[in-house]
Amino acid sequence: MKSPDRAHASPTPSLSFRRRTAFGRAVLGILIVVLGTTVFGEESHRYLVATRRAGPLAIGSLAQQLGDAPARRMDAFHLVNGFAVTLTATEAAELRRSPEVRWVEPVVERHLMVDESVPGFQTLPFGIQQVQAPLAWAGRRTGDVNVVVIDSGVDFHHPDLATAWAGGINLITPDQPPMDDVSHGTHVAGTIAASNNGFGVVGVAPAGVHLWAVKAIDSTGTGTMEDVIKGLDWVVARKAALGGHWVVNLSLGGDESSDLEREAFQRTADAGIIIVASTGNDATATVPAPVAYPAAYPSVIAVGAVSGTNTHAGFSNSGPELDFVAPGVGVLSTVPSGTKFGSFVRVDGVAYAAKPMVGSKPAGVEGPFVSCGLGNPGDFPASVRGGIALVQRGGDTFAAKTRRAVEAGAVGVVIYNNDTSNYLFTLLPKDDPDAQIYPWPVGVGISQSDGQGLAQKGSGLMTIGYESDDYATKNGTSMSAPHVTGAMATLWSLAPTATPAQIVQALTATARDLGDPGRDDLYGLGLIDLNAAARLLAPVAFLPSTRTGRPYLRRGH
Repeated sequence: MKSPDRAHASPTPSLSFRRRTAFGRAVLGILIVVLGTTVFGEESHRYLVATRRAGPLAIGSLAQQLGDAPARRMDAFHLVNGFAVTLTATEAAELRRSPEVRWVEPVVERHLMVDESVPGFQTLPFGIQQVQAPLAWAGRRTGDVNVVVIDSGVDFHHPDLATAWAGGINLITPDQPPMDDVSHGTHVAGTIAASNNGFGVVGVAPAGVHLWAVKAIDSTGTGTMEDVIKGLDWVVARKAALGGHWVVNLSLGGDESSDLEREAFQRTADAGIIIVASTGNDATATVPAPVAYPAAYPSVIAVGAVSGTNTHAGFSNSGPELDFVAPGVGVLSTVPSGTKFGSFVRVDGVAYAAKPMVGSKPAGVEGPFVSCGLGNPGDFPASVRGGIALVQRGGDTFAAKTRRAVEAGAVGVVIYNNDTSNYLFTLLPKDDPDAQIYPWPVGVGISQSDGQGLAQKGSGLMTIGYESDDYATKNGTSMSAPHVTGAMATLWSLAPTATPAQIVQALTATARDLGDPGRDDLYGLGLIDLNAAARLLAPVAFLPSTRTGRPYLRRGH
C-alpha cells in the first residue's frame, strides 16, 4: 500500500501573493514573446502549463497581449503553479523552451469507471453489509464530515440524498447547478451517503455527512484532467474557508498520467484531505490492466472491485498501487429521479412483475382486463374496448397482436409468456418499417405463470404502465471506491480528532486478507471491514451507554 505518511505529508509552503504577483509579471513578458510565434492554420489543442515559480499568471493581461482571448481560454489553477491554455503544437514546443516553464503537457480525458428493482421500502444493499457498515452505525458519532464527489454531478433532489446535500460547483456549465445528467455521480453518492430513512437504499455513511458535488464530467461521461484539477482547487478552497474534515471520491480516470495533476493531488493530500479513486475497468479475465490515474498517484487511495463472493472482478484493474478492494458487481444505489422507469401490472391491488415491451408508450393506463387468447383475428371481443387486452405469446408477432388490440379499442396490452424462459418482448420487428412510427399503446410483458393465473381469474381492474425507478444496479470500480469513501467518512465521524493517516491506518490494519497471504496486486490489502476499523480507532464510541442506531428493513421483510 502507498504509505499513509507519504499520502498525507506536511504541506508545502506556498509563495506569498506579493512574490507570486511580482514573478508573474516577470514571466508574463517571457511568455508573451514565446507565445507570439503562432503558426497560423495549425490545429490547436488544450495544454497544461506548469510554471517554475509563479502561481496564477495575470491571465487578463496575457490574453490582451495575445489578442485572441476567447480562443486561448486561459484558466489559472490556484492549487498548483500552472494554468490551462489552448495552443498549437508549435506554440507548445516553443513554450517548453522557456526557462520559466517546468513542463507543458496535453490535456487528456478522464472517464467514469462504470460497466453498464425498485425498492418499495428500504433495502440494505449487499455491499453495505459486505463491508460491515451496519455494525459500525452502533457507534456514537461526535463529528460531521464533508464528502465531495468529483463526477458527473449529483441529483440533489433525490429523497435519499437531499438531507445530506451541502452544495457544489458545475465546471461543465458554470452557470448551472451540479445536477447529474449521466446517473453515475448520483449512484456513487448513494453508496456513500443515502439516508437511513425507511425507504430506498442506505449508504455506508447514512448520517453525519455533508455531501458536495463537483461536476467535472459531461453528459457523454467524459471529462479532462484540467477540470479534475479545477475541482481539487475548489475543494481545497472550501476546506480553507469552512474547516472540518474532507474526503474526496473520484470514480473516474484514464491510462495517462500528468505531472501537474500528480502535483495537484499531492497538494490536496498535503492540505489534510483524504482522496479515494477507482482503479479502472480495463482488465479481462485473462489479461490484467494497470491501475488507472489518478488512483495510481501515491497520494490517492486506490480501490479495486470484488464480487459478492469476495472474488476479484474480472474487469478490475490491479497492480502495486492497489490499496483496498470493495464491492463492485451488481451494486444497488440511487440514480437521478425520472431517468429510469420500471414497468408494473396491478390487478385488484395485487402486483405482478412486468417488463416493458420495447417501443410501447411510456405511460400508465387503467381498465378492466379481458382475456384475448393468442391475439389472432377474431380473438378480441367487443368488451375489450376501453379496457386492457391480456394476450398469450405464440403464433403472430407481438406487433401484430398489439395492432389488433388497438383496432378493437383496447387502451393497453399485456402479453404473457408461453414457457418459463426469460422474456423481453418488442413491438419493433426489423422487417416492419412502419412499426417505428406506429402510435403504440402502453404495453408490458409478464411471465407464463402470472398470465395463466390472470386468464383463469377472468376479470378484474388492471393498472399497467411505467413508474419512476430511482434506483439501479451498476458494475465497476466506480461502485467500489464510494464504499471506501463512505467508510472513511464514518471513521472520521466516530473519531473526529484522528489524522488522515490514522483513518487510513485503521482500515489498513483491519482489512480482510483475500487471495495470496498478505498484500498482493490483485486484492491490495484486502476487503475493508468498517466495523473492525471503527472499533479499533474509536473503541469508546461503542460503549454500551452510547449505543445508538436505527433499524433498517430488508427488501421483502
